[in-house]
Amino acid sequence: MKKILTFLFFLSVALGASAQSAPALLIGSDPAAYARGGAAVALPASAFAVDNNASAMSLAEDTFSVAATYGMWAPKSADNMVVGLGAWYRINEKFAVGLSGRMLRDKPYDITTVGGQITGSFTPNDLVVGLGLSYAFTDFLSVGLSARMLSSKIGESMSGSSFAGDLTVSYAQNGVSAALGVCNVGSPLSYGGASYALPMYAKLGGAYSIAGFTAGAEVDYLFSGALMAGIGLEYTIADIVSLRGGFHYGDAAKAIPTYASLGLGVKFAGVHLDAAFLLASKTLGNTLMLGLGYSF
Repeated sequence: MKKILTFLFFLSVALGASAQSAPALLIGSDPAAYARGGAAVALPASAFAVDNNASAMSLAEDTFSVAATYGMWAPKSADNMVVGLGAWYRINEKFAVGLSGRMLRDKPYDITTVGGQITGSFTPNDLVVGLGLSYAFTDFLSVGLSARMLSSKIGESMSGSSFAGDLTVSYAQNGVSAALGVCNVGSPLSYGGASYALPMYAKLGGAYSIAGFTAGAEVDYLFSGALMAGIGLEYTIADIVSLRGGFHYGDAAKAIPTYASLGLGVKFAGVHLDAAFLLASKTLGNTLMLGLGYSF
């Protein structure tokens, strides 16, 4: 455990602040996480654990989880579309493996000649595909690794790709959980000219659950010099209906902007529906995320 924490600390110090790109590496596809203000790292593994916190997979009560999501991201401003898929399987009491994928599609823009004649249109998009592994040292402590590939297209002849990885550690026992990690450590992204650093960051979070109530908080420090933080509450009725709410603080220039959130989850016979709605934000207001999944 001490070796893992030492590695995380020195890795965060070694990575300097620089210009960054690839917003798709920050914009996730987990409706339940958004509904709780983005505070997800210390909570039990959802189907999107490879993106949120791979180490949580080995500590999960379920054996398998899968979900797909669709989102209208920042419809007032960027009007992007987010489509996501996540799944994981706990092989035994120690090991778990997971997959994730999401696409962020921007608004199309017109392609014009030097004289201003429109010759067509292009829709920029980012595709992220990931693989995660986790190992539980005990029934309350685990470590996880995630690796992902990013493919980004911003023009007909302007595309780039990059590889990145996460290292996370989780603790969960008697309703108390905590997690920390370093995320998006990887190669710069280039579209054929200058290179842009990925949005690398360190995150730390905690959560507490009792009598159907769950409270969670998370702080993320981006090495570009930005800070994000989130706090979320959830109340589950009869293990079927979950009411969620949260607040996220962010940096509109370098990270996900500030927003408030509301959400609802319904689960029956392993099937779960999740929804999140973002408000109180000029940039992200009216963002809607919907998800459908199954777990056992």
